[in-house]
Amino acid sequence: MTVPQWSLAGVGARPYDPVVKEVAIQLLGRFSVAVDGAQISGDAWRSRRAADVLKLLALSPDRRLHRSQVMEALWPESDPQASGTNLRKALHFARHATGDEQTVVTQNGVLVLWPNAHVDTDVERFETAARHALAAGDPSACRAAADLYRGDLLPDDRYESWLAEPHRRLRQRYLDLLRAGALWERLSDEDPTDEQAARALMRAHLDAGERREAIRRFERLREALHDQLGVGPDRATIALYEDVLAVEGAPKPTQAERAHALLAWALVHMNRNDINEAERAAEEARAIALDSGLGRELGEAAVILAKVAMAQGRWRERFAEELGESMRMRANMEPIVYDAHLCLAEYYLAGPDGYDIAADFARQMMGIAEEAGSATGAALAKLMLGEAELLAGHLIEAEKNLKQAAEANDRKGCLSGSALARQRLAEAALISGRKFDANRLLNRARSLAVRSELATHLLVRVFGTMIQAAADPKRALTVLGVAERELGQMRSCEPCSMGYLTSAATACARAGELDRARSFITEAERIAGMWQGGLWNGAVWEARGILRQAEGADEQSRAMFREAAQEYTRAGNQFDAARCLEAAAGLHNQSVSAE
Repeated sequence: MTVPQWSLAGVGARPYDPVVKEVAIQLLGRFSVAVDGAQISGDAWRSRRAADVLKLLALSPDRRLHRSQVMEALWPESDPQASGTNLRKALHFARHATGDEQTVVTQNGVLVLWPNAHVDTDVERFETAARHALAAGDPSACRAAADLYRGDLLPDDRYESWLAEPHRRLRQRYLDLLRAGALWERLSDEDPTDEQAARALMRAHLDAGERREAIRRFERLREALHDQLGVGPDRATIALYEDVLAVEGAPKPTQAERAHALLAWALVHMNRNDINEAERAAEEARAIALDSGLGRELGEAAVILAKVAMAQGRWRERFAEELGESMRMRANMEPIVYDAHLCLAEYYLAGPDGYDIAADFARQMMGIAEEAGSATGAALAKLMLGEAELLAGHLIEAEKNLKQAAEANDRKGCLSGSALARQRLAEAALISGRKFDANRLLNRARSLAVRSELATHLLVRVFGTMIQAAADPKRALTVLGVAERELGQMRSCEPCSMGYLTSAATACARAGELDRARSFITEAERIAGMWQGGLWNGAVWEARGILRQAEGADEQSRAMFREAAQEYTRAGNQFDAARCLEAAAGLHNQSVSAE
């Protein structure tokens, strides 16, 4: 007996229609499906995963994937039986939405999208045109291919893990076309950090006599590089900027423009490890900023000078000098200086020197603030003291100082100080077992951090503590997902990321997502190498211990908890040391009971 073609669609399917259909699928900029010119309404997709199956297949080679690959992509955390049930439901709803049982056909375990139809996808047309244009090196063909890119891939699904690779690939191909087609304006809009585009536009403005526009192009690039990547323009871009400033007959450069050129050169020298030249340029920029009241430029100069001082082994002295000077100026510059040194203060606090030294340093700053009559300086010094007391395990003194610091920073409008004080108070609440209080403080800290100039430093700290404050492993993963989406849009400070990385690793290990936990630990290990001993080395050892415990390697886990306890003890952090020793003892008792 001959088996009819329509039997592939499954029991109950309608007979196969021999008329070849024309199917058009749009994935760039939005998702839409049209069959024979008739658009399928968005309301027809009663199941989100039904649409996802079509999207996934439309992006796959030859529009086909083994069903196990589809299940793994769309339901990675489900067991095979549950994933199979979910897939059957999704296929049912997909066929219902399109009104065609041939929408997705199963052939020997492989899902095939409309095997007997003419299927056109905008992604396939774009990739084909881009590949040919770039291979030919034809600028006009590159411009034509770039016009086929109608937006990023499936923007409503941008956080789906199965879209990460094709999204990156297609966007990079688009940027390559813009570059090859000399579409500099569009390239700069898409990627404000692209220096080739910025230089081309600066030259075009300069040739057109539009000096002010050329300056604006440089400023936009400089800010994008600083905010997104934490770097400055390269030598060629700075040299062109100086040519723009030196145009004959043009107005004299403003103080801000002079400062920006000096700051850019300082970063170039820092990247080349030419510390002396970096310090010279940054000092000159700092002097201009102080004389002209340029707060942002003063902060940037202070960051560079702080890094120089760290490299020279004299950061604490530098910070004391700058903060003391800003207090005596009575110009409300203290928050700018403190913000500039924030992540290095984290490095200092988490280092091996001990919290008593940090507390003494904070008291020294409080004395200078009182002498100078600086309420802002006193608020920031009180915060530093509260942090040192917290890490030393002096909870009562820490909460007292941190509460006073939060209130004082609120009064002075210091967003970063207000946010950090509450994040540290939340840590204290967690140590005392008060998760409700911790979450209340963290919600407030998060709202302050978003509005501060130091969002890339503060948000990652807040999310790290929020993961710890989650009610259970499932909730911790939910918080982590929110954190990854929010932090993925910025370049978080590495020293400030340590609490987040170790908390994320711990959450993933306890939820059974071991590969994910390992990736967080690998990143934490890299950054922890910046410290020779101290708090974060202990945190990494503890995360390793929790991962080994989740893997069932109890003996290794116990050894790692003991190593973590030793690191915490050396750093003077008795609470964390006691927790790790208790975990090691618990594993030992389990082993004895099993025997």
